[in-house]
Amino acid sequence: MSHAVYLVSSFPMLRFGDVPPFTVADLRKKCEGMLTEKELENLDALIEGRDCDDPFVAAFQAHEIQMKNVSGRSRANAWGPDARFSERSFPGYDATFAKMIADAFSKTNPLEKEQDIDRARFWVVDELAGVGETTMAHVYAFAVKLMICERWARMTEEAGDAAVLKAINDNDPAMAQG
Repeated sequence: MSHAVYLVSSFPMLRFGDVPPFTVADLRKKCEGMLTEKELENLDALIEGRDCDDPFVAAFQAHEIQMKNVSGRSRANAWGPDARFSERSFPGYDATFAKMIADAFSKTNPLEKEQDIDRARFWVVDELAGVGETTMAHVYAFAVKLMICERWARMTEEAGDAAVLKAINDNDPAMAQG
């Protein structure tokens, strides 16, 4: 039997930019014994980005496809009329989410662009979970928010410098031979 209401009531409120109170792996451990096997499978699918028949997970994944379509179209338009772009199909269309993503991709600052994309993800999981009775959708929404907060917590100046240095070294022919 699912105990989503107990889990959600034990979670702190997460806002974009918050330091994650625990890791996604810790969340998964907290859910063991509280959720059914199917709910745990759905949670794993959400965390790993795999296909799933759960309505929340499927809807979130559809929004991720929509986001990639909007970003791909934006990039193709920037490359000019000869650029070809094929959209992936997905169920449903969220005009508000599409506008949020399009607005994010209009930003010239890459950091602001990424922040706006993740703010849009925060918004969409709140919309998908809804208000009222606590359901598994609220557990899944928390998991997405936690993944986003965890990702941003890993982004430090030192990590960025290391990533740039690695990209340079990986693409330097002198480093490849040495």
